[in-house]
Amino acid sequence: MDFDKLTRKFLLGEWKGSVSVNSRLSSIKEALQSLKPRTIKEQQRVELALENLTHIRRGYRKLQEEHRVLEEKLQVLEEGQGDE
Repeated sequence: MDFDKLTRKFLLGEWKGSVSVNSRLSSIKEALQSLKPRTIKEQQRVELALENLTHIRRGYRKLQEEHRVLEEKLQVLEEGQGDE
């Protein structure tokens, strides 16, 4: 595996952008849930990471909804300008 090439693609924004944020969050959640912490401290870190991930998912859903509403408002405004 050529890490230099991967890093270069990432920094230049040439990685696959077709993967959705939700699928990335799901894969992170699966990875965290598959961990087998050996100590209480590690267990607490995993639980905190899962909790933070849940908050991120909720925030992302809210942002998506706000984006949808704003797009609808913009469309109404553009239609209003076209009538004048």
